[in-house]
Amino acid sequence: MARHWLEGSVLIRLFLIIALGYLLGDLRLPGGFRLGVAAVLFVGLAFGAWSPALRLPEDIQSMGLVLFVYCIGLQAAAGFFRSLRRDGLPLNSAVLGALLAVAAACWALARAGIVPRELATGLFCGSLTNTLALGAATEAATHAGRAATAIDRIVLGYGVAYPLGIVSVLLLIQWLSARAAHSGEKTTAPEGPMSTTIETASPARAGDVMERHGVVFTRVRLPDNSVHLVTPATELPAGSLVVAVGERAKLQAATAALGRESSTLLHEDRTGYEIKRYLVSNHAIVGRPLNGIGVEVAGGVVSRVRRGDVDLPVNGQTVLQLGDRVRVVSTRARQAELAKFFGDSLTVASEMGYLSFAIGIVAGLAIGQIPIPLPGLETPLRLGAAGGALVSALIFGRLGRTGPFIWQLTYGANLTLRHLGMLLFLACVGVKAGGGLMALLQADGVKLLTISVACALAAHALLIGLLRLFGRRATPTVLGVMCGFQTQPAALSLAAERTEVGGLHTAYATVYPLALVAKIVLAQLLLFL
Repeated sequence: MARHWLEGSVLIRLFLIIALGYLLGDLRLPGGFRLGVAAVLFVGLAFGAWSPALRLPEDIQSMGLVLFVYCIGLQAAAGFFRSLRRDGLPLNSAVLGALLAVAAACWALARAGIVPRELATGLFCGSLTNTLALGAATEAATHAGRAATAIDRIVLGYGVAYPLGIVSVLLLIQWLSARAAHSGEKTTAPEGPMSTTIETASPARAGDVMERHGVVFTRVRLPDNSVHLVTPATELPAGSLVVAVGERAKLQAATAALGRESSTLLHEDRTGYEIKRYLVSNHAIVGRPLNGIGVEVAGGVVSRVRRGDVDLPVNGQTVLQLGDRVRVVSTRARQAELAKFFGDSLTVASEMGYLSFAIGIVAGLAIGQIPIPLPGLETPLRLGAAGGALVSALIFGRLGRTGPFIWQLTYGANLTLRHLGMLLFLACVGVKAGGGLMALLQADGVKLLTISVACALAAHALLIGLLRLFGRRATPTVLGVMCGFQTQPAALSLAAERTEVGGLHTAYATVYPLALVAKIVLAQLLLFL
């Protein structure tokens, strides 16, 4: 009875799978981790095994995948191109080397006939816990005309390897962090932007010091005891007290350059001044650096930018995005003018960006249809909807804005659409592949489980070895690279509980974009080479 009821309504079974997946994903499993949103896939597999008639429309799957990929690409764009610079090369080289090795091992398994090629591709995506690579692989197989059973094998391989990939890396993180604690390795808590008061020992120009050391000066008390807001052109005579905001190391460098830290805490004295946060919704300043928007004309100084749940360090090159909350120092009389300058409208911020969002997706779908001939392949490779959307998002996300077009969404809108896209995709592919799950496990369960664990552990062993070869031995850095390599938030959460070093998040952000893109490309190459 229940099955017939579910078979009669696409929407009911879609959202029931999502709801049950959330319930399952929120359960804390042994070792203290949760499956999270990936549990939607396992509920979908169960529904598909229960009745093949519960399959969900392909269009829902495609829409979910495109939303997920495009939003991820927009967010990762800046970090992807930044990670290719000199400072990130050793970490990203280690990640790329380990990924190529795992992909080669999976290709060798398929070539030797140990597992079918599609199943090897799914094991690669699952052992490295990357849903985006799974989406790209299934779509590429569809465009190449592979049989439905072959495409299902990709999803099944992913479903078998995914939980083992998570467990393996979490156990490895626990072991490494415990070993570091036992050896007495020192850690320091990650810190965001902070404030201090500097007493100047010699004259200086505010803009020169701020640009050189990456800090922000907000107010200055001159030797005549008058207090003013600081602009880049402000001259700081000897004996001035200036309020500086930035990361601890940068503040220390600026203090050493200017004079010494003052015992007078001007940053705690707000007499005559107000500090207020404004929501960035004025399209004229979105996508532009702080030193180019003219906020000083409106009577304020931006001391911090909050994006999502994080306070970002601020300097003149910090680019404002739609939906950012900026912390501004000003007089009370200028607050209305500043609210108008920044926009300060949740409604406007929520509604802006969707025209550009739609244009970006259309461009990505068009890019995905371009044939790419490769030596040795009879059929030209196409990026497909997922790959095309990712390329489009990386390009537009890097641009930020083009004339009147603002390519970025607000942080909250991006997060919501990305999450919705993942839910739709996982529910659909899970139900589609569920019919062959039990048969696969009964026939090759032990072999597949062994390969999954071996791939996950070997990948991280090689990664750690390469990091040591490049001189990166600090545990926080190693753990951050491991989590970024795995592109797995659960791993990052556990690592953050085990170590208190800010380098964890820096290393994660450095390698995550390249790891994401590399997995998408390698998953597709595994199918055709």
